[in-house]
Amino acid sequence: MASGDLLKQLFRNYKDHDSPGFEAVAQQIIAEERQKNHHVLASDLQRILANGIAPHSLSAGVGGWQNGRFHPLPRNSEEESGLLEIRQPDRYWPDLIVSSETQALLERVITEVRRSELLETHGMRPKRRLLFCGPPGCGKTLTAEVLAGELGLPLLYTRFDAVISSYLGQTAAHLRKIFEYASEGRWVLFFDEFDAIGKSRDNVSEHGELKRVVNSFLQLLDNFNAPSLVIAATNHEGLLDPALWRRFDEIIRFDRPTREQIPAIVKRKLSAFRHKKLTLTDDLLAQMVGFSHADIERVCFDAIKEALLNGQTELTTQEFLATLAQEQRRQALIANTTNCYPS
Repeated sequence: MASGDLLKQLFRNYKDHDSPGFEAVAQQIIAEERQKNHHVLASDLQRILANGIAPHSLSAGVGGWQNGRFHPLPRNSEEESGLLEIRQPDRYWPDLIVSSETQALLERVITEVRRSELLETHGMRPKRRLLFCGPPGCGKTLTAEVLAGELGLPLLYTRFDAVISSYLGQTAAHLRKIFEYASEGRWVLFFDEFDAIGKSRDNVSEHGELKRVVNSFLQLLDNFNAPSLVIAATNHEGLLDPALWRRFDEIIRFDRPTREQIPAIVKRKLSAFRHKKLTLTDDLLAQMVGFSHADIERVCFDAIKEALLNGQTELTTQEFLATLAQEQRRQALIANTTNCYPS
């Protein structure tokens, strides 16, 4: 750990808005960690410093600092809305509850990215392109945030509402702007709802413009050599063009939590509120089998709100069961509506 004097000076420089002084002390801390053979930590700190984001840019969503120079975010050519959002992640491994197989795959990706210089000196490329698939609410976006947090990289979130255009050729042009911006720094570049632009070119119902978009994306991804991690996520993997699957180094499926994972998710979501009076019986847990991670989170947070509104400082089984029943009613209503009005 860095010395107390260096940390105090770092905080003083930050408070005084002394950017050169802040960076100088930060570099001293990084050098100190390297001398202690804390090479992974030193590399992560260096990476965070190199990808620093001005605090005002995070709130305004206008751009980021890359290689010592400010770069405004690319914008939609018709509406002047941003194509990207920069998010500073605050999610880490403890926030993620997945299978041991998925955990091992993700840890391997992080190891390869962290030790990319070693791999590249031997002519090997680290895994930098990931495809996440599976039903909604099962942790795909959360995992992208966790990877960004663990790697100390900002998350570049693609806004497909601004990317997709009704004008001929504009969607492909917007994608080009995104990759050009991403090439100027080091990020986790995240394409959520990826099927919006990655639908199969063999689908006869799709028009020629979308097929050109897929072609453009394939070319842009093939030519993207920046040291960033690219993640695409979809709830509808069956719609994706076959050529896209071959472009990803790792494909990870996210499923609904198992019976064994549910207690860990509940305890994690309730960790900020006292809940010793909550008993997770087998019957209670069985009622949540088939829920997504997001469904379980909703039950937990609604139970906390119920306890607070009742003037209680601790959650009981009674509040939890009440909100669980509300979630079951909600899901039944969604199922009935879907059956009545199929998409």
